[in-house]
Amino acid sequence: MNSKITLLLILALLSVSTSPIIGRALVGVNAVSISFWRMFIAAIILWLFSLIKPQGKMKVSININRTICAGILLGIHFALFFEAIKITKIANATFLGTLAPFFTLIIELYILKRYYSSKILFGLFLTLIGSIIILGYQFNIESQYTIGNLYAVLCSICIAIALMIGEQVRQKEDTIVYTRLLYLSASFTLFIISILVNETLFSFNRNEFLGLFFLGLVPTILGHNSIYYSLKYVPPTIVAAFPLGEPIIATFFAFFIFSEYISLNIFIGGCITGIGLVLISIYKKQ
Repeated sequence: MNSKITLLLILALLSVSTSPIIGRALVGVNAVSISFWRMFIAAIILWLFSLIKPQGKMKVSININRTICAGILLGIHFALFFEAIKITKIANATFLGTLAPFFTLIIELYILKRYYSSKILFGLFLTLIGSIIILGYQFNIESQYTIGNLYAVLCSICIAIALMIGEQVRQKEDTIVYTRLLYLSASFTLFIISILVNETLFSFNRNEFLGLFFLGLVPTILGHNSIYYSLKYVPPTIVAAFPLGEPIIATFFAFFIFSEYISLNIFIGGCITGIGLVLISIYKKQ
């Protein structure tokens, strides 16, 4: 994997890791509203950028439908993830919500018949073990958390399928052309969800709007766009593995912002996950 893609995926990891910190600060905004405005603001920014600097249009007509499908899945992913955070432990939601690389790996190995070296598989294994060590001390699968845990697993499946679709589309389409429609489709999906679950999208103040704008700009445009750019050059399983480092970065952010204690298991698990990501970066050849 070349250094440019590695740096972009590290940027994506750092960017998306700010999401739970901002999400915690937006205590007065419901999950669907957070998800909707995150996607809608990102879509508006990209469409406005396209007006200033034309990006062209989709080169292959079927990719429009594929992108809309991926956007629907992305919207459902965010709705399920933020709802999971509300009804289960954050550790449960974070861990189960970042299992996408293992679902994409299953698809790639058994459906697409792609080959991965043992070193890559070992790197993936280490990222999972590291995440379990980081989050396992407070992980709970008691019946009271069952629905939230299920939501988190489903959100991982949704983003895994969206990444597989994104890989197909990105072979022919530019990143901005793809993501501007992707985010718009996701925001429309979340708008429909808000109607179905009777959640308001406009109950927030000026400071909360600034937080929502930050979510649209940093973790979405900087973070997710870096991910979708990389999909043209790196298989979805490798791309999806990098967000497994999110709990590490988010924990350090929380330490400096909220003075949260960094325990030994977080330090050890973070080192193991970091080693796994380094192995993936070094041995994934293009």
